[in-house]
Amino acid sequence: MGIGDTLLLTSCLAGFMLAMPALFIFLNLALLGTSDRATARLNRGGCIPFFAGLAAILACGIPAAVLVSIGSFAQAIGSIVFLTLLFFGFMGLAVVARLVGQRLVAMYEAEGSPLVQTIAGSIILSFSIAFPLLGWFIILPFSLVTGFGAVLLVFVGGIGANFFSKAPKPVTYPQQPQAPVYESYGSTD
Repeated sequence: MGIGDTLLLTSCLAGFMLAMPALFIFLNLALLGTSDRATARLNRGGCIPFFAGLAAILACGIPAAVLVSIGSFAQAIGSIVFLTLLFFGFMGLAVVARLVGQRLVAMYEAEGSPLVQTIAGSIILSFSIAFPLLGWFIILPFSLVTGFGAVLLVFVGGIGANFFSKAPKPVTYPQQPQAPVYESYGSTD
Protein backbone atom coordinates (compact mmCIF):
# COMPACT_ATOMS: atom_id res chain seq x y z
CA MET A 1 0.00 0.00 0.00
CA GLY A 2 1.51 3.27 -1.09
CA ILE A 3 1.24 6.76 0.31
CA GLY A 4 -1.61 7.57 -2.09
CA ASP A 5 -3.69 4.66 -0.81
CA THR A 6 -2.99 5.66 2.78
CA LEU A 7 -4.04 9.24 2.12
CA LEU A 8 -7.19 8.06 0.35
CA LEU A 9 -8.16 5.79 3.24
CA THR A 10 -7.46 8.49 5.83
CA SER A 11 -9.42 11.09 3.88
CA CYS A 12 -12.41 8.79 3.48
CA LEU A 13 -12.37 7.96 7.18
CA ALA A 14 -12.15 11.65 8.14
CA GLY A 15 -15.00 12.51 5.77
CA PHE A 16 -17.09 9.69 7.18
CA MET A 17 -16.48 10.91 10.73
CA LEU A 18 -17.55 14.45 9.79
CA ALA A 19 -20.60 13.41 7.79
CA MET A 20 -21.97 10.85 10.25
CA PRO A 21 -22.96 13.33 13.02
CA ALA A 22 -24.68 15.55 10.46
CA LEU A 23 -26.68 12.59 9.13
CA PHE A 24 -27.65 11.52 12.65
CA ILE A 25 -28.78 15.04 13.52
CA PHE A 26 -30.85 15.21 10.34
CA LEU A 27 -32.51 11.83 10.95
CA ASN A 28 -33.29 12.63 14.58
CA LEU A 29 -34.81 16.00 13.69
CA ALA A 30 -36.67 14.79 10.61
CA LEU A 31 -38.20 11.82 12.42
CA LEU A 32 -38.36 13.26 15.93
CA GLY A 33 -41.36 11.26 17.18
CA THR A 34 -39.93 8.00 15.91
CA SER A 35 -36.54 8.86 17.34
CA ASP A 36 -38.03 9.67 20.74
CA ARG A 37 -40.03 6.44 20.92
CA ALA A 38 -37.14 4.29 19.66
CA THR A 39 -34.74 5.89 22.15
CA ALA A 40 -37.23 5.26 24.96
CA ARG A 41 -37.58 1.65 23.78
CA LEU A 42 -33.84 1.17 23.64
CA ASN A 43 -33.38 2.84 27.02
CA ARG A 44 -35.45 0.08 28.64
CA GLY A 45 -33.11 -2.62 27.39
CA GLY A 46 -31.20 -3.67 24.32
CA CYS A 47 -31.69 -7.44 24.27
CA ILE A 48 -35.08 -7.58 22.54
CA PRO A 49 -34.22 -4.85 19.99
CA PHE A 50 -30.94 -6.64 19.22
CA PHE A 51 -32.58 -9.96 18.42
CA ALA A 52 -35.49 -8.29 16.59
CA GLY A 53 -33.01 -6.36 14.46
CA LEU A 54 -30.85 -9.42 13.83
CA ALA A 55 -33.85 -11.49 12.76
CA ALA A 56 -35.16 -8.75 10.47
CA ILE A 57 -31.78 -8.10 8.88
CA LEU A 58 -31.26 -11.80 8.19
CA ALA A 59 -34.85 -12.33 7.02
CA CYS A 60 -34.72 -9.40 4.60
CA GLY A 61 -31.01 -9.25 3.76
CA ILE A 62 -30.53 -12.81 2.54
CA PRO A 63 -33.49 -12.78 0.11
CA ALA A 64 -32.45 -9.31 -1.06
CA ALA A 65 -28.94 -10.60 -1.78
CA VAL A 66 -30.45 -13.48 -3.76
CA LEU A 67 -32.65 -11.06 -5.72
CA VAL A 68 -29.70 -8.82 -6.53
CA SER A 69 -27.67 -11.78 -7.77
CA ILE A 70 -30.49 -12.93 -10.08
CA GLY A 71 -30.36 -9.71 -12.06
CA SER A 72 -32.95 -8.03 -14.27
CA PHE A 73 -36.12 -6.79 -12.52
CA ALA A 74 -35.35 -8.82 -9.39
CA GLN A 75 -32.12 -6.85 -9.01
CA ALA A 76 -34.11 -3.61 -8.78
CA ILE A 77 -36.39 -5.09 -6.11
CA GLY A 78 -33.39 -6.40 -4.15
CA SER A 79 -31.74 -2.98 -4.36
CA ILE A 80 -34.88 -1.32 -3.00
CA VAL A 81 -34.92 -3.79 -0.11
CA PHE A 82 -31.24 -3.07 0.57
CA LEU A 83 -31.88 0.70 0.54
CA THR A 84 -34.77 0.25 2.97
CA LEU A 85 -32.53 -1.80 5.27
CA LEU A 86 -29.86 0.89 4.98
CA PHE A 87 -32.35 3.61 5.93
CA PHE A 88 -33.53 1.66 8.98
CA GLY A 89 -29.89 0.93 9.87
CA PHE A 90 -28.84 4.57 9.78
CA MET A 91 -31.95 5.58 11.68
CA GLY A 92 -31.02 2.94 14.26
CA LEU A 93 -27.50 4.32 14.51
CA ALA A 94 -29.01 7.79 15.03
CA VAL A 95 -31.15 6.41 17.86
CA VAL A 96 -28.11 4.77 19.47
CA ALA A 97 -26.22 8.06 19.15
CA ARG A 98 -29.11 9.88 20.82
CA LEU A 99 -29.14 7.34 23.66
CA VAL A 100 -25.39 7.74 24.15
CA GLY A 101 -25.90 11.51 24.20
CA GLN A 102 -28.70 11.24 26.77
CA ARG A 103 -26.50 9.22 29.07
CA LEU A 104 -23.54 11.52 28.50
CA VAL A 105 -25.58 14.61 29.35
CA ALA A 106 -27.06 12.83 32.38
CA MET A 107 -23.53 12.22 33.71
CA TYR A 108 -23.21 15.98 34.17
CA GLU A 109 -26.64 16.14 35.84
CA ALA A 110 -27.85 18.56 33.23
CA GLU A 111 -30.86 18.42 30.98
CA GLY A 112 -29.96 18.82 27.37
CA SER A 113 -32.22 19.29 24.40
CA PRO A 114 -32.59 16.45 21.89
CA LEU A 115 -30.25 18.38 19.59
CA VAL A 116 -27.50 18.60 22.22
CA GLN A 117 -27.96 14.93 23.06
CA THR A 118 -27.74 13.94 19.40
CA ILE A 119 -24.65 16.06 18.75
CA ALA A 120 -22.81 14.71 21.79
CA GLY A 121 -23.80 11.10 21.12
CA SER A 122 -23.05 11.19 17.41
CA ILE A 123 -19.56 12.59 17.96
CA ILE A 124 -18.82 9.89 20.55
CA LEU A 125 -20.31 7.15 18.38
CA SER A 126 -18.51 8.25 15.21
CA PHE A 127 -15.14 8.33 16.99
CA SER A 128 -15.74 4.94 18.58
CA ILE A 129 -16.77 3.42 15.24
CA ALA A 130 -13.64 4.82 13.59
CA PHE A 131 -11.44 2.99 16.12
CA PRO A 132 -9.73 0.13 14.24
CA LEU A 133 -10.99 -3.43 14.68
CA LEU A 134 -13.00 -2.89 17.89
CA GLY A 135 -15.09 -0.14 16.33
CA TRP A 136 -15.39 -1.75 12.92
CA PHE A 137 -16.26 -5.29 13.97
CA ILE A 138 -17.92 -4.92 17.39
CA ILE A 139 -19.29 -1.42 18.06
CA LEU A 140 -20.64 -0.71 14.56
CA PRO A 141 -22.46 -4.04 14.00
CA PHE A 142 -23.87 -4.17 17.54
CA SER A 143 -25.06 -0.55 17.40
CA LEU A 144 -26.48 -1.01 13.91
CA VAL A 145 -28.42 -4.17 14.73
CA THR A 146 -29.67 -2.93 18.11
CA GLY A 147 -30.76 0.44 16.77
CA PHE A 148 -32.34 -1.22 13.73
CA GLY A 149 -34.36 -3.44 16.06
CA ALA A 150 -35.50 -0.51 18.22
CA VAL A 151 -36.67 1.46 15.17
CA LEU A 152 -38.33 -1.63 13.74
CA LEU A 153 -40.21 -2.31 17.00
CA VAL A 154 -41.44 1.28 17.00
CA PHE A 155 -42.60 1.06 13.37
CA VAL A 156 -44.24 -2.31 13.88
CA GLY A 157 -45.82 -0.92 17.05
CA GLY A 158 -48.32 -3.25 18.64
CA ILE A 159 -46.92 -6.47 17.21
CA GLY A 160 -43.37 -6.36 18.57
CA ALA A 161 -43.33 -3.79 21.35
CA ASN A 162 -46.55 -4.82 23.12
CA PHE A 163 -45.98 -8.53 22.73
CA PHE A 164 -42.61 -8.60 24.47
CA SER A 165 -43.00 -5.74 26.93
CA LYS A 166 -44.89 -2.61 27.71
CA ALA A 167 -44.85 -0.11 24.86
CA PRO A 168 -43.34 3.29 25.58
CA LYS A 169 -45.74 6.17 25.92
CA PRO A 170 -45.78 8.57 23.00
CA VAL A 171 -43.83 11.74 23.54
CA THR A 172 -45.95 14.84 23.96
CA TYR A 173 -44.64 18.35 23.84
CA PRO A 174 -46.25 21.20 25.80
CA GLN A 175 -48.40 23.48 23.71
CA GLN A 176 -48.61 27.21 23.99
CA PRO A 177 -51.65 28.44 25.93
CA GLN A 178 -54.19 30.11 23.72
CA ALA A 179 -56.05 33.27 24.58
CA PRO A 180 -59.78 32.79 25.15
CA VAL A 181 -62.05 33.79 22.32
CA TYR A 182 -65.14 35.82 23.27
CA GLU A 183 -68.06 35.97 20.92
CA SER A 184 -70.92 38.40 21.12
CA TYR A 185 -74.42 37.27 20.24
CA GLY A 186 -76.08 40.58 19.74
CA SER A 187 -75.51 44.23 19.46
CA THR A 188 -74.49 46.20 22.49
CA ASP A 189 -76.21 49.42 21.36
